[in-house]
Amino acid sequence: MPNFTLHTKETAPTQSHGVMDAYTERFGFVPNLIGTLAESPAATKGYAQTYSLLAETDFSPAEQQLLFLTVSQENGCTYCVAAHTVAGKMLGLDDASIAAIRDGRPLLDPKLGALSDFARKVVETRGHLSRDSINNFFTAGYSKAQLLEVLLAVATKTISNYMNHLANTPLDDAFLPAEWSPVADVA
Repeated sequence: MPNFTLHTKETAPTQSHGVMDAYTERFGFVPNLIGTLAESPAATKGYAQTYSLLAETDFSPAEQQLLFLTVSQENGCTYCVAAHTVAGKMLGLDDASIAAIRDGRPLLDPKLGALSDFARKVVETRGHLSRDSINNFFTAGYSKAQLLEVLLAVATKTISNYMNHLANTPLDDAFLPAEWSPVADVA
């Protein structure tokens, strides 16, 4: 496996500095995810752009975090599950929903459960969803536009989840209290 550099602004390509500055302004530090992505300015900008586009959807900040957390859990991304656990709490996602997603259990809230379920099935089936899965999403009150916006969330997290798998991105101190590891399948 290649060794990835955890870039600082001093070591990153100049074209990655804008994204690094934006994350420093938002969080007070450059998350290790961004420091690692900074190796490729195009990948860094692509990730930041898709992430920011979720704010233009009809999903609340808590629902956005629910999507990111669900996709990251389904992809087994230890970094992003921890990060979106912290971000989810900060943005109003309830503790019971966070715990259920982290544990791979159904959510108590039926509408949030339908959203999480749909996102999980998108990842699990690589987009080949059953009619029932799609109908359950619409029956819960979500729209065709939101169906497409779930795909945007999946694309965003696929970039970061896969990069974290390849780079073995170390967890930032801010996310350590929410450290997570996937439950091993029992055969």
